[in-house]
Amino acid sequence: MHAKRVAELLAAGPSVALLHGSPSSMVTGLTQDSRQLRPGDLFVAVSGFERDGREFLPQAIAAGAAAAVSASRTQLAELAAAFYDHPSSTLPVVGITGTDGKTSTTQLLSAILEAHGLRTGWLTTVNTKVGSEVRPNAVDHTTPEAPVVQRTLAEMRDAGLDVCILETSSHALELDRVHGVDFQVGVFTNLSSEHINFHGTFEAYRLAKARLFSALPASGLAILNADDAHVSFFAAATVARVLTYGLASAADVNATDIALAPRGTSFVLQGRHIETRLLARFNVANWLAAYAAATYFGATLDDLVQAARDQPPVPGRMNLVQRGQPFAVVVDFAHTPQALERALDSLRDLGARRVLLVFGLAGGRDAANRPVMGALAARKANFFVISMDDPGHEDPATIAQQIAAGASPSSNLVIELDRRAAIRLVLENAEPGDAVLLAGKGHEQRMVVGDERRPWNDAAVAADELFQMGYAGQAVR
Repeated sequence: MHAKRVAELLAAGPSVALLHGSPSSMVTGLTQDSRQLRPGDLFVAVSGFERDGREFLPQAIAAGAAAAVSASRTQLAELAAAFYDHPSSTLPVVGITGTDGKTSTTQLLSAILEAHGLRTGWLTTVNTKVGSEVRPNAVDHTTPEAPVVQRTLAEMRDAGLDVCILETSSHALELDRVHGVDFQVGVFTNLSSEHINFHGTFEAYRLAKARLFSALPASGLAILNADDAHVSFFAAATVARVLTYGLASAADVNATDIALAPRGTSFVLQGRHIETRLLARFNVANWLAAYAAATYFGATLDDLVQAARDQPPVPGRMNLVQRGQPFAVVVDFAHTPQALERALDSLRDLGARRVLLVFGLAGGRDAANRPVMGALAARKANFFVISMDDPGHEDPATIAQQIAAGASPSSNLVIELDRRAAIRLVLENAEPGDAVLLAGKGHEQRMVVGDERRPWNDAAVAADELFQMGYAGQAVR
């Protein structure tokens, strides 16, 4: 168990103000969340967006805080790194950032590195992996707060892992959740309008992403998507060596002879034929990004061939739900315009006769994306149902109407806020050779409505509805 005297931690943040306890107090953990505090912890009171953390000092003391300090978010990260003895100073860390594709690329990179004989850990939107142990992501955001990041890195270091892969969100970079993490490799997947409600402008969002690459050392490696319009911006942001990948643009790592099929994909890289169970052209790009990053650790094409052959589909990413029905049912996390367009185009590429779609958009996020997504669905889908997707404290009917406003009045759309009923509706309308896309929820196991977290999973609901329709198969891929 980690333990330190407060005086040691105060040395890491000399301007931190001690609110409770003494410099000689021994602490066995630290947190900025009084609800998560365990007896013996250091409580770090940080000013939040709505509340000052010092307001929760009485609760922290009542819960058994050994000491408490007032600190900025940067200082919180520095305290966390110091408490866990700076784990990233000895554990190489890869940061993966971008609007879409972060989780998939993380898992594909892990697969290649493990085929190379290395032991990996990761933190992603979906789950946390420490060696062979995988546990669900227990927080609602992609990258957890600094104490959880540093504690998990320390756990990986202490387990003797060789590489950590950290899915790195723009929020995490802007809010210093990964301050104090020494990244060796950074991967950029793509960039489109997202989180503008938080960052204020697209340029601020882009600058937040760039912080990952400006933090890389000259001995590090920046992996950049040559197909993205912002590749030059990110290349200019780093002193690290740059390696590009792409499907449509000239790059250091390119794929050719891409063949798409309903059960998997194949492509050629540097003369080698690669077969993968993952669907869609964009997953080829994810494999290229992962392979380019893996070369930093000595991985080879042989490792890529093995990883691609063995890697199962990433949870919630272009997953097939199969119960013997004569049409495809695909679950994908696509919740941005770029991701939704790619998913719909992928189903066309796979030969779908018609594409039927269910999607919604979460409350509290970029309202400007709502009509854009409605217009996109009207253009790309033959029939679509706008439904509920984590409305939070917003009115789901209002969100749905804002999405529908982007579609022409003649568009073949229905608004059905009950997501189970929406899924049933598209399944009942699907015909042989069609493809149904359930977009936005992906791997998630809950629906956030107000303060409730209701159990929900698109794949499970689709499988159940297909069973009710008389399809007896059992596989959910």
